[in-house]
Amino acid sequence: MAQDIIRIGKAELHAFTSAIFVAAGVSPAHADEWAKMLIWANLRGTDSHGIIRIPRYIDLLNAKSINPAPNIRVERKMGAAVVLEADRAPAAVAMTQAVAEAVACAREVGVGWCAARNITHSGAIGYFAVQVAEAGMAGMVMSASGPMMAYPGTRVSAVSSNPIAFAVPRRNGRPYLIDFSTSVAANGKIMGAKDRGEKVPLGWGLDAQGNDTTDPGAIETLLPLGGAKGAGLSFMIECMTSLLLANPRIAPDLEDRSIEDNPFLNGAVMAINVGAFGDPAVFEREAERLGQAIVALPRAEGVEKIMLPGERGDGIRAEREAAGIPISKGTWQRIAKAAVALGVTVPT
Repeated sequence: MAQDIIRIGKAELHAFTSAIFVAAGVSPAHADEWAKMLIWANLRGTDSHGIIRIPRYIDLLNAKSINPAPNIRVERKMGAAVVLEADRAPAAVAMTQAVAEAVACAREVGVGWCAARNITHSGAIGYFAVQVAEAGMAGMVMSASGPMMAYPGTRVSAVSSNPIAFAVPRRNGRPYLIDFSTSVAANGKIMGAKDRGEKVPLGWGLDAQGNDTTDPGAIETLLPLGGAKGAGLSFMIECMTSLLLANPRIAPDLEDRSIEDNPFLNGAVMAINVGAFGDPAVFEREAERLGQAIVALPRAEGVEKIMLPGERGDGIRAEREAAGIPISKGTWQRIAKAAVALGVTVPT
């Protein structure tokens, strides 16, 4: 399998990715932010939400579903609550602004919640949660999209694989971070398996007839993480984002299956100013203490190191920053094809 993998340096991949988006009509500043998020995902081993998405994003730009020149604006603000109209902006751009709005509110009143309407594919939302933590606050981020995941008792798409992420600062080291889809596996992992010509495990998704399948190309409906738990969490994320924004994503599609694919999403960022509750230094010290208490426990047989939230990705990032980011040839070929079509030179 090694011969089917190429490696490329972070800076070169960032420049290439940004150039593709600029060629597709995105401003250099927005292209840079978008590329930054995708490379962040690849660096941390979340390849399902990294550059593998570029061809799809170009398709959405060409279809005008992603707006290359959005008018992102605050539509409403009341105390800690902010409504941001993203105008179909790349999510990396819109959600980074949502982070700034939520953090600004939290500095003023202790807590900030920014709900962003009409974002596009949110990508690795841990990227935004970490931004909140790097501002010294505790962060929660989530996004809601259309039906693509089964609900217990159904055999067709009913809810979405809505992701959620949490991040908090600690005294030593990178922030603690968890970032997960409410499906067993994110759709990007299925895309990656297809690019590599690999099968996926049973329990990841259903085919068009509602049968479990190991063929990534046959999966039509994702399966929820933890059954009712993942499905219920997805349901509530729809309530806490889309319904708060009066911009529902699930019910309209379920009521009328003839509706064309709607690529628009909603997102939310919550920032908690830990200083509003006590001494931030004490919080970060206790966060560090909590982690150290966990890693000091006896390890299970065969476990070399107990990993705290976010540490696996931090370790992968260190390795990839040194050795380059691995990309399957199938993925690279699809990206190269999109780049050439836009007149962008593909790195050798």
